Amino acid sequence: MEKIGIFGKKNSLVKYNLSSHKSLWTANLPHGQTPKAIAQYEDFLIVIDQNWAGTKNISCFNEKTGVLLWRYRYDFLCTWGIYFQPIFVKEHLIFKSGAAEFTKLCCKTGKIVYKKIIKHRRLFSFEKFDITYVGESLIAFSNKEIRKIDIESGNVEIDTELTEKFNVKGVTAHLGRGVSFISSISSFNQQLEDQAKSDAGAGAGAG
Repeated sequence: MEKIGIFGKKNSLVKYNLSSHKSLWTANLPHGQTPKAIAQYEDFLIVIDQNWAGTKNISCFNEKTGVLLWRYRYDFLCTWGIYFQPIFVKEHLIFKSGAAEFTKLCCKTGKIVYKKIIKHRRLFSFEKFDITYVGESLIAFSNKEIRKIDIESGNVEIDTELTEKFNVKGVTAHLGRGVSFISSISSFNQQLEDQAKSDAGAGAGAG
């Protein structure tokens, strides 16, 4: 079995055959950008890159050819403080894009299929939702309730039975179907790195 690896360094990605010692393809990133997280789903390669100023992009490449399929500025897809954790459903990815908002995007074209509100928040309400894929169902939950999401339309409604029978308070981590596992770990590592930089900056300022 051939040993294939995908490696990122400043300004580029490379798919490398470690058995034959040959580069299979090289893909360019915007100048000055360094890959911070790489995740694969089927033939789609999702990359989060960042430069020295903190500007980040989310890109999708064809894993077989290295061809760029689409690219967005990170802060266009996700609001401040939201970490990109895609859930892959067939040829689409769904991700939380705001405290109470989610987005469905086509992996092939990068087209945003819809951007929806999970629940309209009341004044002075700070309720936040997480999203997970369980079986063939997409659910959103806060520390108060569980809502079910129609994947095709994006319509959301409260799941009264689950809300009553499952205690959502105190949930700190979650995992539905395994298709989102690698992406979640990659995003979590990026989150830890960002937090470490933030803490270091705060410490330096305090000194």
